[in-house]
Amino acid sequence: MRIKGELVKFSTRDGIVLEGFLQAPLRSRTCIVHVHGMESNFYQMHLPFEIAKGLNKKGIAFFSINTRGHGEVSSVRTKYGKGKRKWRAAGTRIEKFEDCIYDIDGAIEELKKLGFRKFILSGHSTGCQKVTYYQYRKNGRKISGLVLLAPADDYNDERRQLGNKFVRVVKMCKAMVRNGKGNETAKGIPEGFSARRFLSVADLKNVEARLFNYDGNLREFSKVKIPVLAVFGSREQYRLKPVKKYMQILERKTGSRMFDYAIINGARHSFEKHEDETVSAVSAFVMKIA
Repeated sequence: MRIKGELVKFSTRDGIVLEGFLQAPLRSRTCIVHVHGMESNFYQMHLPFEIAKGLNKKGIAFFSINTRGHGEVSSVRTKYGKGKRKWRAAGTRIEKFEDCIYDIDGAIEELKKLGFRKFILSGHSTGCQKVTYYQYRKNGRKISGLVLLAPADDYNDERRQLGNKFVRVVKMCKAMVRNGKGNETAKGIPEGFSARRFLSVADLKNVEARLFNYDGNLREFSKVKIPVLAVFGSREQYRLKPVKKYMQILERKTGSRMFDYAIINGARHSFEKHEDETVSAVSAFVMKIA
């Protein structure tokens, strides 16, 4: 089977130019769109390329994309009129989570131009929140399923890390936003996030914080009706509950007509050194719905 691998650039509806790597068997019409995690990018992790190789053998294409939140601090090209481009600040620290809809839409529209007709969304870490949010908002009829690789609870992880400082930092960030300093950072805000970006995961008024808050009602996740696969490593370092408990919560809350899960024994958040088992779990799910 001949496999074509190429860098593909695509534009979003709001004028951002992004890129990703497409690995596609000839004549394939089904493609997985994979979204990286927080501060990552389309090429940093080994796992997506291993999944691509496994699925390519089964006739499924794989497109690992950048979102505008790639890297801690980065830049993206922005189109301004015919033939004119400028650069704009981007990266996890200042991204607006909800703009991921534009990024995923842009990737899918480009793939449609290339002849693909059926899509599966995959995400790792924060990419899980993004693909779930996309399907919750768009209810895309051409989206056949979701693959969630390590859908961790960012909200409660921030609470754990900050301890009794959490409430104070949230209040400080809210004040910064009110004073027009939402895109600035300050001492005490984790990861060098801007105030607005931190609140996106630390304030339950924001959808990103709610999406995989396993102590909440998972309202947005429960609205997703298409098949879902959730995968955790048994040694997930960001867990606040046993990963089996996470899976039971997702299974109880899901509105999906088919919910599968896999726990990869010995694996941590990135699934490093456990790619083969992870590929097997993803491939088995994808071939059921492709």
